[in-house]
Amino acid sequence: MSYIDALLIGVVQGITECLPISSSAHLVFAEKVLGIRSQGVALEVLLHLGTMCAAILFFRKRWGRIILHPLDYESARFLGALILASIPVAVTGYCFHELISERFHEIYLIAPNLMFCGIFLIVAGRSGAGEGGIGWWRAIVVGVAQSIALLPGVSRSGMTVGAGLLSGMKREGAVEFAFMLSVPAIFGATIIELKNISSAGPGFGGAALAVATLASFLSGYGAIGVLMGIVRKGKLAWFGYYCLAAGITVLLWR
Repeated sequence: MSYIDALLIGVVQGITECLPISSSAHLVFAEKVLGIRSQGVALEVLLHLGTMCAAILFFRKRWGRIILHPLDYESARFLGALILASIPVAVTGYCFHELISERFHEIYLIAPNLMFCGIFLIVAGRSGAGEGGIGWWRAIVVGVAQSIALLPGVSRSGMTVGAGLLSGMKREGAVEFAFMLSVPAIFGATIIELKNISSAGPGFGGAALAVATLASFLSGYGAIGVLMGIVRKGKLAWFGYYCLAAGITVLLWR
């Protein structure tokens, strides 16, 4: 595979992982429509590491406070919420990892899941602006939403941001918590996949892997900024209409 293919896959991953339009669906679309195959477990791992690093850098101030002042009440409370919200996806991922991986490329599942995600985003986008912060019950709600996003075609950022808004969180706070919550989830999934790298067939070379990872990081960082601006304006439903239309199109196309 060429460097152009690596660049394209990295950009698709970064944008669609961070915007609420489902990276799993769009990577499958890219493979089928453009004839691009994301060969090798190493590529999948590094693409997700790229978007994880984008989330860490974008919210570096909050991460810095947690790391430098872990005993501060606000930092400890936020970290506790992250840990609590990470439990549902950890349990779901551990129990159903193989089943989800086997169904990852099945269009007949991706299309309706994408439509479901679209409807959820429309409902969440039309909800009024909340004033609440993150608490234990909101952490559980967002955590359960993230576990649902393990299904192919369901957006992780869409489910977590939308769940935060529906639970009454402030708009910026919902986006911040959603992306900070993605860090332990992606890191955990990466650890699980590392064992498969040695048994995976040949894929990209080292230089192409670096191109794809950097593209995923840069496009992901920009996409988080775009999403933050759109959510501030109360326009999350825009992505819902897109997902709904994309899901219907895929059903008719196939």
